[in-house]
Amino acid sequence: MRKVSTLFACALMSCLLAGPAFSAIKFKRFPHCPEGLVAKRTCECHAGASGRYRFCHAGDYCDTARGHCDK
Repeated sequence: MRKVSTLFACALMSCLLAGPAFSAIKFKRFPHCPEGLVAKRTCECHAGASGRYRFCHAGDYCDTARGHCDK
């Protein structure tokens, strides 16, 4: 019984430690867009210092005050 509980504890700890690593792989982050016309292929248009952002593509305009991309 003790071996089973030790094995369960080890499995639980490994899952908890590996979780953030898998999320970093799953959600790729892109560089921040500058204000104005986007020249990069894909970047993140952030609204000031907040965590809100949208993905902008080449040819879009990034509005860093709102964190929106416009054509």
